[in-house]
Amino acid sequence: MKAKRGWTVLSFFTCFFWNAILLTAIFYAAKRVLGEMHHFVNPLLATGSGLSENAVSALQAMNRLIAELQKYLAPAVFGAGATTTFLLWVGVMAQGRRLANRAVLEAAPAVAAKPAEVKAKPKATAQSPAAEFAPPSPQAAVQMLSLFQREGRLIDFLQEDLGAYEDAQIGAAVRNIHQGCRDALRQHVELKPVYEQAEGVAVTVEPGFDTRAVRLTGNVTGNPPFTGILRHRGWRICRMELPKAAAGAKDNMIVAPAEIEIE
Repeated sequence: MKAKRGWTVLSFFTCFFWNAILLTAIFYAAKRVLGEMHHFVNPLLATGSGLSENAVSALQAMNRLIAELQKYLAPAVFGAGATTTFLLWVGVMAQGRRLANRAVLEAAPAVAAKPAEVKAKPKATAQSPAAEFAPPSPQAAVQMLSLFQREGRLIDFLQEDLGAYEDAQIGAAVRNIHQGCRDALRQHVELKPVYEQAEGVAVTVEPGFDTRAVRLTGNVTGNPPFTGILRHRGWRICRMELPKAAAGAKDNMIVAPAEIEIE
């Protein structure tokens, strides 16, 4: 917060300082030009020798215009300058926020990886290197996608371009997809919420909480315990029973087989 406040104040005074210098130079230059024009017109009007009535009228109109410009020069220049300063400051602040958000996003993966590295080191003494670095099997994910496709045609729906359909058609299709995928999920997976409390109530996050089970958002500063509003209860898998993969399958990445009707 201190850094953000400091950047706000610094950017404002920087824009104000340089714009003030520029506007002062413009004001005095314009004032001098109008003064020179005034000094040129006044002697001609004083003598009036050899000038037609139209020329005298034009010079008098010019003299009045110069007087009006001198009268409103300061409000016009400095009023426009204040508006320009504000707009410039808003642009600098917006660009600063974009750069700060980009820096946070680029640094987030490295920061998030540190706890995993700390937790992984003690396991190296209890497990062999082959077991520690063995790639995870994607079979469970493939089976779940296959079940969702078989029961609810989920993949067909996600791959479809919905721009050509009316909202009513999409709503009718989603009802069947939801029912089929929900039945498949309930049959093979048992889920329980991470937090039993209702969403919208205040909860306390104690020290040593599982960062995989709880994600903190908002103004996160200092150390736990934290108190905040439960926006989503989260889900934890308590049981998963998936069909066994077919023995000797050549390709275990098939989510849905192609269907060919023989005539």
